[in-house]
Amino acid sequence: MAHLMYFKKVRDELTQVEYHWGPSREQLDSSLVIDKTTFAALPGPPGYSPAGQIILRARRGSEWPEVGVIAS
Repeated sequence: MAHLMYFKKVRDELTQVEYHWGPSREQLDSSLVIDKTTFAALPGPPGYSPAGQIILRARRGSEWPEVGVIAS
């Protein structure tokens, strides 16, 4: 069974980008900040966050994605 994780960009600054994410488009109740220089994500482990997939999409597309869904 696939587990879906939705995310939406809420802030994009020179050095950081912030996303809200959660189990549905309507329930984005977790927050994630990514440093654009080091690609470090806060909060970090423990637990799952979509940081790795968002960073991968940003590097492939040369821009930070506005919204998306990740299946695991």
